[in-house]
Amino acid sequence: MDPQQPGPPPHPGPYSQPGQPPPPPPHGSPYPQQHPQQYPPHYPPPYQQPYGAFPSPYAPREPRTVPAPAGTPYHRLARTAKHAWWRPLVGTILLVLFGFVLTSLVVVMWVIAHRVLAGPFPTPSGTDIFPSDTENLASTLVLLGVLTPLVGLIAWMVQRRPFWSVASVLNRIRWRWLLWCCLPALGYIALSFLAGVLVDAVAPADESIGTSGGDWIGFGAFVVPALVILFLVPFQSAAEEFVFRGWLIQALGAYGPDDPNGKARWLRAVFRSPWPGIVVGGVAFASAHGYIGWAMADIFLFALVVGWLTVRTGGLEAAIALHVMNNLIAFLLPAATGRLDQWNVQGSAPWTLFVADIPCLAFYLLAVTWLARRQEIRRLS
Repeated sequence: MDPQQPGPPPHPGPYSQPGQPPPPPPHGSPYPQQHPQQYPPHYPPPYQQPYGAFPSPYAPREPRTVPAPAGTPYHRLARTAKHAWWRPLVGTILLVLFGFVLTSLVVVMWVIAHRVLAGPFPTPSGTDIFPSDTENLASTLVLLGVLTPLVGLIAWMVQRRPFWSVASVLNRIRWRWLLWCCLPALGYIALSFLAGVLVDAVAPADESIGTSGGDWIGFGAFVVPALVILFLVPFQSAAEEFVFRGWLIQALGAYGPDDPNGKARWLRAVFRSPWPGIVVGGVAFASAHGYIGWAMADIFLFALVVGWLTVRTGGLEAAIALHVMNNLIAFLLPAATGRLDQWNVQGSAPWTLFVADIPCLAFYLLAVTWLARRQEIRRLS
């Protein structure tokens, strides 16, 4: 006890609140009122720092991906707030490198699984890896099919945009619209058959892709390759569209400046157009196949048509539908006639093939355009 302050020590409570005088003692208390030391008027309060001066650990972080602004056409979906000149270029290089690594890994794993399950097999010859034509076809379709998630991963990782923004302006695959596009795609197949028969009757051709002929091999020999084709061809066709119509069109479209004015206005207008991406994607698509002559011209025309429809309808669904239907027929017919060993035979074709395909592609273009208008398909984000 302090000898200068008689009486018991003060209790905590009101005395523990700095800067506040103690309440007066009760009436009749034997202890006189004490006068504790008062804080000067300029004494800072206990919490001087205003709220929010220090960064909060719970502050909202910047989003990992940024979608394109509303009203953006398909070919410019990569032109987001995160766009930089190097992102499409680096993304394309990584797509090639990662694609090579991924497909090589799939081949190694497939060979190991084959040796474990079926035993060793002879040394591959030519482009074939396995002794079975069906297995060679299946492995090739799988190698191409794995490119679809790789394209989305590169878009998400390098360009920092939604994973499925390569698919459509809605950042997803529009499954209902994809099914609708299968109807004119079936019409294209039927019309192609009729046009081919008519053109061949008028001007028979001497050269063709592969060899003609072949008889029905029977249901037992056809069912396994048919199941493989029906299950894997959609993935293979979709992957090629994601690469050649999706990534390439959007990569070039990202270089179109938002302001069309300024220096070199014609060059800025060109890059804002979807046609550089459509043409470059078509050239790359034709070069990735082994066709020459009129066959290459036909596949380039195919690429131009589906590329324009991709931009016109705001997504890859129309291109995927036609590609799937065309490849199903291209693989099922050799499998049904015992010529599956020629599934990868590519080369020249008669000019009649190109001529017969022009009205068929025109039919598909007009039919999809009309159907998209009737279904009110969105072409802008």
